[in-house]
Amino acid sequence: MRRLALLVVGHWALVIAAAFAPLAPTARASTSPASPASASATASAPSAADDWLVTLHALLADRYRATGELRLAWHRPLPVDASRDADLELLQAPATLAPQLLVTVRARAVGGRTTDHSLLLRAELWREGYSLRQPAPSGTPLAPDLLDPVRFDALRDRDALVLDPAQPLPELDFARAVPAGRLLVWRDVLRRPLVRRGQPVDVVASDGVLVVSLRAVALHDAARGESVRVRNPDSRREFTATCKPPSGSASRAKGLGKT
Repeated sequence: MRRLALLVVGHWALVIAAAFAPLAPTARASTSPASPASASATASAPSAADDWLVTLHALLADRYRATGELRLAWHRPLPVDASRDADLELLQAPATLAPQLLVTVRARAVGGRTTDHSLLLRAELWREGYSLRQPAPSGTPLAPDLLDPVRFDALRDRDALVLDPAQPLPELDFARAVPAGRLLVWRDVLRRPLVRRGQPVDVVASDGVLVVSLRAVALHDAARGESVRVRNPDSRREFTATCKPPSGSASRAKGLGKT
């Protein structure tokens, strides 16, 4: 019979399987009660592999400082000559977090002996994203009451839509029809246009105390804070402006009259 014991270290959970040997069968029933020692089993102590994984988690979490819950597991077993009580120094690691990590560490044993090891690990980075409570058609606004939080592995779902709860919900519309229950990704949404192609806009250009206002036509859609190419309908000259509220206005960002 096998049981699972859960060991939690900081923000990292390591599942350790502990084997419990069944009581040996006897030829005839015993008349004396079983002693507590023979009737109970104790879980094995954490191994060197467990201790190394805890230390590696601390070293890699400090190196990458990634947002989310970092989880590690062995992809290739720890060498049998690895000392459980060794101090570990991280010598080499990938530039960015990935589902598989090949790292090099230096282990310094209690007696002073040092050995270098190349270790292959599996990594996960769990963050909070969103799914929809109900399907959303293309072109509809993304509203807070449509969202359900869902956890995902950011190392595998790198395009997942992640929003800062401390900030107001950005002005986003659905770029395509999205079903309910699926993890939202950035490809599902687009920034809501503040001006649209062909829309008349008010353009204000300033140079020191000189301020010039004129009417122009937007040549493409643009969201708040984005650059938009506009055309003066009288001179037919085109220039670039930056979209700013109120709706339908744009402030001049480049030299007036340049093409």
